[in-house]
Amino acid sequence: MTFKPPFPLRSGHLQTILNGSSLRNKLAQAGIQRVNNSAQVQIIDCGEGVQLIGAYNRSSSAQKLTGAGKPSAMIILIHGWEGSFDSSYMLTATHTLLNAGYDVFRLNMRDHGPSLHLNQALFNATLTQEITRAIAAITEKYSPSSCFLAGYSLGGNFALRIAADSGVALNINAAMAICPPLDPAVTMTILEKPWSPYQFYFFKKWRNSLQSKLAYFPELNYGPTLNRCKNLADINRFFIPEHTPHSTPGAYFAAYALTGQCLSDLDIPALLVTSRDDPIIPAKDLALIPASEKLEIDLLSYGGHCGFLKNKRLESWVEGRMVNYFNQYLPPGPTT
Repeated sequence: MTFKPPFPLRSGHLQTILNGSSLRNKLAQAGIQRVNNSAQVQIIDCGEGVQLIGAYNRSSSAQKLTGAGKPSAMIILIHGWEGSFDSSYMLTATHTLLNAGYDVFRLNMRDHGPSLHLNQALFNATLTQEITRAIAAITEKYSPSSCFLAGYSLGGNFALRIAADSGVALNINAAMAICPPLDPAVTMTILEKPWSPYQFYFFKKWRNSLQSKLAYFPELNYGPTLNRCKNLADINRFFIPEHTPHSTPGAYFAAYALTGQCLSDLDIPALLVTSRDDPIIPAKDLALIPASEKLEIDLLSYGGHCGFLKNKRLESWVEGRMVNYFNQYLPPGPTT
């Protein structure tokens, strides 16, 4: 499949910025409202004292895929860093998937969205096991006829790592990642550039999140250090050795890189969608991922970071790609 937006939307920076903008939220408000009205917000017990939060939507069109009275197919969606299950792109994707007949569970990562109070330890990008246990709990509760996993940005990175490590054990039929960080050290270097709008955005979001966490767990006692931080690099210097299993930024970023042999054990089909004009994920890093018969890659000329907005209503091409991709891996169902 190809993606070629109209000329005014062929800027990677514009695609990136508009994807999470209030304008896109306003244009998609009717669909977003329908998703919110039917969502069931739930706390998920992930074991070992860990709790995550998520939102479940049941499709009223499920019989399109599986037939009346049969279990529905489900897609579990994971948001990006400092996003949440209420991010615009998560809500518009849910609306598209519900209309296509899929049930959707939007899973919130630790310390994202309304979950800062649930766990004392801070989120870090190596915590795939608790997401894996959450997926197991979700599928045990709903027993979907088929289960698919998809994620945006860091959520896509999680989706591919979980697919490689536990895809078969979790009975995931296929996985999809939209613009996942490939080499996180490279991405962080780009984000840390002085005067970058992305540095400003993520520094503000991350700092506010860490500050809010202290209201629930003041014993973490990093407030004075956080107040001295002026940029992402400052936060990483105290956060990584004190709140991750790794003592240096290099070791931490390497721990969740998709390069090298990370995806060598991929035993389920997976699709990685990214763009040449993504301003924070260099497409050249795809060369560091060994070829795999299970991994399909869509490298598109346009789309920015997780944008892929196809028209003046800022509707997403990649949501339709998700439907078409996962439809391939459904068991034979009713003809329509």
